[in-house]
Amino acid sequence: LSCRSQWLHAFYLGKLCEKLGQSPAKAFSYYKKAITLNPTAVDPVYRMHASRLKLLYTRGKQNLNVIQVVADYTYNQSTKENVLSMLGSSEQNDNALDDAEGNKLVKPDLLDKAWHILYDDCLHALGTCVEGELKHFHKARYKLAQGFYRRGEAGDLERAKEELSFCFKSTRSSFTVNMWEIDGAVRKGRRKNPNIGVSRKNLEVSLSESSRKFITCIRKYMILYLDLLEKNMDLWTLERAYTYLRTDKRFALCLGDIVPVGLGKYLQVLTAAIRDPEIRRVCGDVSTEQLLEKMFGVFMDHANMLADISTIPEVNSPELSESNLYGYIHQYIHLLESDVRVDVLEALNEKIRKRFKTPKLTNSNFAKICKHASLSWCRCILIKLASITPLPESMDTDNQPVPLSNGLLLYVDLQPDELLISSPDGPTQFKGLDMNWFETLARIKNIPIRQTSEDNMETAVTVMKSTYNFYRDSSCGTFPSGINLYTVTPSQASVEGLLQQAPGIVDTLDLSIPRKLLLWVYTLVHGRYCNISAVVKYCDEMKARNKRGTLTAAASSQVTPPAPHSSVSSHVTSKEKSAQTVSSEAQEANASAPVAATVPLHQEAEGSASLIATEAQKPSAVASQLSRSSSSRTMESAPDGGQGNAGAA
Repeated sequence: LSCRSQWLHAFYLGKLCEKLGQSPAKAFSYYKKAITLNPTAVDPVYRMHASRLKLLYTRGKQNLNVIQVVADYTYNQSTKENVLSMLGSSEQNDNALDDAEGNKLVKPDLLDKAWHILYDDCLHALGTCVEGELKHFHKARYKLAQGFYRRGEAGDLERAKEELSFCFKSTRSSFTVNMWEIDGAVRKGRRKNPNIGVSRKNLEVSLSESSRKFITCIRKYMILYLDLLEKNMDLWTLERAYTYLRTDKRFALCLGDIVPVGLGKYLQVLTAAIRDPEIRRVCGDVSTEQLLEKMFGVFMDHANMLADISTIPEVNSPELSESNLYGYIHQYIHLLESDVRVDVLEALNEKIRKRFKTPKLTNSNFAKICKHASLSWCRCILIKLASITPLPESMDTDNQPVPLSNGLLLYVDLQPDELLISSPDGPTQFKGLDMNWFETLARIKNIPIRQTSEDNMETAVTVMKSTYNFYRDSSCGTFPSGINLYTVTPSQASVEGLLQQAPGIVDTLDLSIPRKLLLWVYTLVHGRYCNISAVVKYCDEMKARNKRGTLTAAASSQVTPPAPHSSVSSHVTSKEKSAQTVSSEAQEANASAPVAATVPLHQEAEGSASLIATEAQKPSAVASQLSRSSSSRTMESAPDGGQGNAGAA
């Protein structure tokens, strides 16, 4: 510099003074000389006032010597004169910045006022470094955001976020890397409308930025921006940020390790919003269920990362412990169960089953989630069935169809006290069934299961599909006891055309809970008892038919073995054919109607044909007993009697 006066020499001498820990006043003098040698270069202006700002928020409060040094190199000359006149001195002590003797001569409130004036001067100077064509000079934007953040007064966090958001959003995306590598070789044109009559310098970039430095800046700015979003409780931008970090390909190699930081910040705000209604209001009055659903989505995507989130240095939040995070998943499942959301719980169980092939072997917490979800699904199906099961006092015997079975009646008996007991592995705060549904279950005491009402038929068909999926997919969890099914023979038996009183025969069905639920809902839909194997076969055929996407008549889609040659076979067969013909015509006439509307028609015929075909292989003793009866109801009751005993066995 002594041989040749160039601004670059002075600029780098100032940076060297800072790196070597020399007096800030000496570094500032070199920066001032560089600005004098090149008034249009933005680099020394930025470096000068960024260093002044850093000195203020690290060592300047209530430090007279620091304030005096910073005041000597203000951006506006009037600010310098104002501060020095307040302090009563225009001289600074270069070598005693930490000396507190001078502080005794100035009142603390006066030092605080001078500090704020100088702080605003530094922020104003940095603001000129991002004006106009310098809007992509990201160094100054970062330092501005950091300055607002470190001051921490009212509104500063929001201003810091808005300042740095320019680097991470665009008109097409709420979160993206909108930063450009600084290139001093590209010279922009002068401003088209300069401020005429105002002594203001038009700054421009003079030094280029290396690619390594650019990547370092992106990482540093990203971490600060995520922190600012978390401080401002900006849930939706944080959600977009962590999604971007997961899916971005352009900076994946240099930002991949920041994904846990983004996830941790997002979870901090998400869990705070779940706990605090005021934060939910700030987030746009979002419901607790929506927030818990988002938490479940995080669990599905990052289950393996949840254990380490709370220990990340940038997050460092004990509230994000693994047990607490899994507690929110249990809370979400419990909420769905309280609202009896059978469809949502079915989809939730399917997601868990596909995501974790063997949850019992993956993690103990995963296994608890799986068990809780399966148990809640089971309970919701049970509540639905109890709510649509006709009670004896509400049954209209005149409108009840004549059962096509052999007279066996299926009874259900619930014990709500046992249903309230849940698996010991579940969280204690969510154990047991919601007491609001206790009364509904308590009414089901030794109730005969008959066909549900027309108003509930569509619901029953929907629940039957969900129950069949539950029967197929439920593989983990201990289901509650307290669901008892048994068959009872009618109290009157027909012998040689005469009605005689006969004692009922009770046969308890020893089936698993999923099979009991499936048999229950099948009886509600069809109005008759049937063997569980025939019920499963029927549901399998219905599922296969739905997959093929065809709604053909039952007679054309079901293959029925030849019926046995007995004295009643021709009469029953003709009855089935006529029923199938009516069903086929009804389906052709109403091809666009929902499937649920046609279930009571064509499924009656299907069930009859299936039962006759199954019982064709029963012993000849049953056939001879059938031939003694003259009524069609007695002829149909004998085969199902063998089938019901088989199911009970």
